[in-house]
Amino acid sequence: MVRFVLLVSLLWLSLPGLAQVRKPLPLGYLQWSATHRLQPSDFQFRLRPQNNLNQSVGSMGLQMDGMVGDLFGKRANRVVQNVFHSAGSYLDSTDQTTTALQIRYIQTLWDINEVAARHLRQELRAGAKRMLLIGKPDINDLFRAAYENANKRQIQYADETKYGLFLDKQAVWERLLVSELAELAAFAVPD
Repeated sequence: MVRFVLLVSLLWLSLPGLAQVRKPLPLGYLQWSATHRLQPSDFQFRLRPQNNLNQSVGSMGLQMDGMVGDLFGKRANRVVQNVFHSAGSYLDSTDQTTTALQIRYIQTLWDINEVAARHLRQELRAGAKRMLLIGKPDINDLFRAAYENANKRQIQYADETKYGLFLDKQAVWERLLVSELAELAAFAVPD
């Protein structure tokens, strides 16, 4: 009985107040979406003329918005966000053909991040009760592992496709990611 009261108390304390509204993403950040693919307008960092940069860069990452108690409710999948930082990303648009390939490459990197985010959401939801009661596993360790896993896969992808230039291997990766995202659909953030 004491454990039950303690659990209910901890859950109650971890829930946000009814008047507390979650902050929207800051300006310049995009949440990963199955319906919105990256476009040139999503790369908002402006390069100075006569620069020495000859490729594109996409700034993306995982972040947390919520508390452990949120993992028990309707917001569970929204706790982990896979975001693209538009203001920190730039696109080399000197050649329209390579621009399209660069966008496709960066989109695939972001899709790899989304697979890692869904695995992380799955782990967090499975371990939420233990995290709330005993603090294990440590949420920071889970985030770090997801980040490292995504980085390893991104490096493997870049190596196997020569940064998305080997179109046959690019297509293989895209099919693989579509399959993985479908398998983990229960852990997607609704559009």
